[in-house]
Amino acid sequence: MKTVKIETVFCLFTIFLLPFCTVKSQNKKMLFKSLNSQNKIWAVTHITQIKKALHISEQVLNTMDSLYTERIFATNTEGGHLDAFRHIYWMYSLSSEIGVENARRIGIIYEDYNRYIFDNQYNSSYDKAGRLMDEYNNEVGLYLYSKIGFKDKSIVLENIKNLIINGYAKIISKDKLLRSLNRNNEIIPDSLWRGKWENERCLINSNTGT
Repeated sequence: MKTVKIETVFCLFTIFLLPFCTVKSQNKKMLFKSLNSQNKIWAVTHITQIKKALHISEQVLNTMDSLYTERIFATNTEGGHLDAFRHIYWMYSLSSEIGVENARRIGIIYEDYNRYIFDNQYNSSYDKAGRLMDEYNNEVGLYLYSKIGFKDKSIVLENIKNLIINGYAKIISKDKLLRSLNRNNEIIPDSLWRGKWENERCLINSNTGT
């Protein structure tokens, strides 16, 4: 195997992950620190998969921009239907090119990175509910690929839309004004959940809520 500079791997990961993250102040140093030893080894030994993932992720982002313009769901907010769609489509697309297990690994690295940002940034909007939602919807995307295999883009998008409409994905419970709700459908003030990993925000099936 050709020798690959570790800096090159982290640079690729930075380019690859930043468009999907929910906060603004990420950088290469933070990305480096967020990777555990196992993920560092995986990155160095899977440079080809990382390069493919970068290309795939750019395509996914372009598709999501188009879907937002088409207004297939009411809102494009953190924890909403389009957010769930993005994770499902991302994992499906990665699986189709680099395999389910490699796609799952990248999804985990992404969430670990966001957790690291949460731990090092004041008043982050990422929390335990957000991570649980992302992880659940990632698994839906992996399962979809395992079930239907490689299909035309239009078929994949329709499948994902139907999964969300029929409640097979998870979103964060919110009211019509997009305020977070607890399990009793009571409004949670931002001051009681932002920047707090453990809070009362909860997940609901994607065929309920706003």
